[in-house]
Amino acid sequence: MKGKTRAAVLMGALAALLAVAVGGFALAANPEQVTVTAPVAQTIRLSVSKNAVDFGGGSLDPETGSYADSLNATVRSNVNWRLQVEKNRDLTGNDDPANVIPSGQLTFTSSSSSGKVTATRGSATEFGPTGSPTMVAEGIKGNNIDVSVNYALTVTWEESPDTYTATHTYTVISR
Repeated sequence: MKGKTRAAVLMGALAALLAVAVGGFALAANPEQVTVTAPVAQTIRLSVSKNAVDFGGGSLDPETGSYADSLNATVRSNVNWRLQVEKNRDLTGNDDPANVIPSGQLTFTSSSSSGKVTATRGSATEFGPTGSPTMVAEGIKGNNIDVSVNYALTVTWEESPDTYTATHTYTVISR
């Protein structure tokens, strides 16, 4: 009798499993699909560490001749990018606009320790003609990618006393 009881219990368990399996399949017999959409926008951000390059903030002396200053540009981009700079004019005197420091006397280099930066300006580069952006650095997508921009100015005995200014506009674009 024990064998019949055992067989009956096994048959009951097997029937219960079959009912659960069939019931489980019955619940999945009406599947619904859901489309998930996540449009990610192209995003490029640029910040610079300061908004004035002043070569030390004091009067520049042709006796000294060479001056330097730098700024740091930080790029955040989800696309490959190019950092570029455009000048509005050569360094021009505020008191007398006829006073101009030649563009060859104001140059820059750029550098970065980030592996996300693929191109920089390793040698002294003039800022391009007015209205023509000059490449500063290029890179691939990433966050908080730092680029150092190092300005160099040569002041000669030919420069008249004046306060010389120009505006440089930094822009990061996709490439």
